[in-house]
Order: sequence, then C-alpha cells, then structure tokens
Amino acid sequence: MEKGRQYRNLWSVVRRIIIENHEDLLKHRLRESFYLVRNKLSVLIGRDISKEEFDWYSTTRQGYCSYASDVWPSLEQQKGLQRPEAKPYGTIYDNGQEYPISRLSSIWKQARGFIFTEKLEDGEDLRELSSYGWTIIAGGGFAGFPTRQIRQMLKEDTRPIYAFHDADTAGSGIYRALGFPTTRTQHLNFALGDRVTDLGLTTEDAHKLGLPTEPEPRKYGEKRRVETAALSLLEKTMGLENPKLAYVVSKMLAFGTTLSPTETWKQFLLASRLEGRIDMALSTLISRAVSEAIEELKPTGKAVSVSLPDLEDIVMDDLKDLARELATKMGKQAKWYHEGDYHEGATKLTTPELSKLLEV
Repeated sequence: MEKGRQYRNLWSVVRRIIIENHEDLLKHRLRESFYLVRNKLSVLIGRDISKEEFDWYSTTRQGYCSYASDVWPSLEQQKGLQRPEAKPYGTIYDNGQEYPISRLSSIWKQARGFIFTEKLEDGEDLRELSSYGWTIIAGGGFAGFPTRQIRQMLKEDTRPIYAFHDADTAGSGIYRALGFPTTRTQHLNFALGDRVTDLGLTTEDAHKLGLPTEPEPRKYGEKRRVETAALSLLEKTMGLENPKLAYVVSKMLAFGTTLSPTETWKQFLLASRLEGRIDMALSTLISRAVSEAIEELKPTGKAVSVSLPDLEDIVMDDLKDLARELATKMGKQAKWYHEGDYHEGATKLTTPELSKLLEV
C-alpha cells in the first residue's frame, strides 16, 4: 500500500479488526463497514494506534480510499476474504418490490408519496417503507442518475416527496434540486416546491446521535460533513437493527406523516386479491393435473403440432362454479386492514428513544 505508507501500523490494526470481524462486516455494505471498523479503532487509541492515526483514518478522504481500494483488495488476494458489497445506482422500491427507474410512471396507486435517497444502499435499507405506502427512489446522488426525467415525472404527480441524504453541501443540493429551480432547469418549470420535505441527515441530528464528522472538500471551506452510512453506528449504541430505517421513520413521524398506503374501495381490493390467490392456486393444481394426465395418456412418437377441443365445450361451467365457490369462501374469511393498522405497524420500525431525540 503505497498510499499512506507512514500509517503502516494503522493498516496493520485495521487488517486485524477486519479479519476478526469479517463475518459481521460482510453483513453490511462497504461504506457502512468503514464506520464499524472506525468504531472499533476508537477504543484502541493510545494502546494500539495513535490519535493522529485514528484521525487520519476517520476524517480524511484518503483514509476511506485506502480502506476500500488498498486494504480490502490485499485481504481478498492474501486471505481470500470477500469484500462487502458496493452496489451501483438507480432503482425503485414500490410496494415491497424492486424495479428499474423506468417503472416510476406506473407505480402503486395506493402509494402515499415518495422518498428520494442520495444513495442506492440508503434506498435498499428503506425498502420496507415501500410496503407502508412510500415508494423509494434510490441513487439520486450518482452521476448518470436520470434526475431531470425523474423530476419531470414527479411534477405530473401530486403526492409529497421526502429527501434523505448526507449531511453535507452535496446532500443539501440534492434536496434543493428537487424542490427549487436550478440554473440548468429553471426554464423547464419542474421544480417541485413545497411538496418536497428535507428529512436530513442534518448536522444537528448527527450531533444529537453522537455521529462522527469529517471535513468537507476544501472548496466548501471549514465545514464538516456526516454521511448517512455513519448511522450504522447506532446498531451498537442504540441497539437498532436498521438504523437508517429507524431514523427516517422517526423523522417522518416528527413531521406528522401518515405511514400507510392510502385506502381504496374494498370491492376493488377484494377482487384483486382473490384473482391473484385463486390464479396461483389453480395454476399449481393445473400443472400437477397435466403432468398426471400425460403420465396416463403416454403419447408416443413425434408431431409438428396438436389441436384440442374447446375447454368450454367440456367443463368450463364446472370450472367457473369451482372458482366462484373458492372466491366466495375466501372472501367471507377476509380480514380488512386500515390506515391506522399500517401506521401503528410502521411506528415499530423505530424506537421511542430515537423518536424523542429527533423531535422537531
């Protein structure tokens, strides 16, 4: 590792921490693992590493670059240790499912609004919220992300939008670019205005949560920044299973947001759900029945094609009666859930302790 050669002792300790905690680090993405290692380094100051070494690792861009681009590749080659995943950009989570960005124009009609994240991994961590009526648009801080097209599509919608980003100048710029006109797009008139709410991460919240800061690029002066990845430290300090999700839920609750899909007509909901369940059940039965029929018929030889009599001429009425009977039986046992049920469930994705810290 030519870069940071003077910190050989530091990297020796970092390698040791990675080796000892590899299984746990592998459960996180690369950027989050950097903060987890930082947390373990902090208790070794004055014993295994110096304060200068710790500061260089945790507060300089070169510290992370060496961690990601030097330490991990060398461990992969020498020890065969798999590196945590560093995912690409741009995806949507809608009603619990992952889709490409192009799907935005046909999202779930019961979605209450959108959460726009700077990074793909942030969107992945917030995925569960998409089942509570908040469609996640992830990866907006990366070059190549179709921000202009996304804003244009959202302009035609009327639902609210929340922005989740790093506590730094670039992250705040993502929020402003969604809500307000920019020099490059002012003439297009698709700023989203008051529909956009800034979730943070904010420097104030980072301070309340005891998250570490690092310097902004020199062009921004003496400002400090905090990445959303630093929230991963709350796993240990507050016992949170998914700190980013807990943070966002607490912030939305503080804003008085309803965490639930919108209600629609029961008739539509029941018809849609019954069709899916019966289709799935009959599909499985039909597949088994056809296999058994082929086993019984045992056709031999070869052919180009085959014709069959119209099913309606044989048992279509019987199948209709069976499907109607199934639908009626299932419909009578239907259990209805309302906005309050979903909202109550969503509040369990965070903790009262975190919510109190983040009260507006």
